[in-house]
Amino acid sequence: MSEVRQFPDFAVSSSPILILTLGASGLIYVCVLQRNDFLKEIKIMSRLKDPNIIRLLAVCITDDPLCMITEYMENGDLNQFLSRHEPPSSSSSDVPTVSYTNLKFMATQIASGMKYLSSLNFVHRDLATRNCLVGKNYTIKIADFGMSRNLYSGDYYRIQGRAVLPIRWMSWESILLGKFTTASDVWAFGVTLWETFTFCQEQPYSQLSDEQVIENTGEFFRDQGRQTYLPQPAICPDSVYKLMLSCWRRDTKHRPSFQEIHLLLLQQGDE
Repeated sequence: MSEVRQFPDFAVSSSPILILTLGASGLIYVCVLQRNDFLKEIKIMSRLKDPNIIRLLAVCITDDPLCMITEYMENGDLNQFLSRHEPPSSSSSDVPTVSYTNLKFMATQIASGMKYLSSLNFVHRDLATRNCLVGKNYTIKIADFGMSRNLYSGDYYRIQGRAVLPIRWMSWESILLGKFTTASDVWAFGVTLWETFTFCQEQPYSQLSDEQVIENTGEFFRDQGRQTYLPQPAICPDSVYKLMLSCWRRDTKHRPSFQEIHLLLLQQGDE
């Protein structure tokens, strides 16, 4: 086991890797990654240095089983964390709440982490609350190691002959054209923002089947006013919902940059 400095180049086999992830509830979730996927993830992680990106501390790649150690985020992923909470206006007295101010604080940190990734021309491809981890005092760090895909298998749609895809978070150009850019990450951020302000109580487009989500993607492409947008969350002010809508603009050039998104969230007042 050694501290990550420079990732070595070596031949890889296709043997699967078993990963155990400790959740906030104390349960251990199991995920199997192919060896080359595992090595690709840690190679990427070793290059990323930002307060809002999960930090890779050490790896063992010389002998089986391969393993890695990342910093510990005690509250699990953001999806699990928010689903255990309610808005302050909730009538339930025994369920913990999260204020609008703290929701905005967490969203701003996600935008900051994505601003860093976009500055490196790094495209995440799977931004969602399930891939954001929560530490003390609402600290957020972005992650994605393929570890969430067993726990959240219902969030991924399998297209024949292709890998499973998180279609409810994907832009129209990613689904229809297979094009992934920072602009498609911005689209996914808008969905992640929507998840955050709905306390992850339901999937995006929960009223639509996977096939209907893909049909709706076609409506975004045709842009004839028949597309279905995610509705404004109850706790979400008009200014934040307007930001979400800007992330889902058809023309990628008209979507805001992560630098603009981060600045807009910083400028938002506390409701």
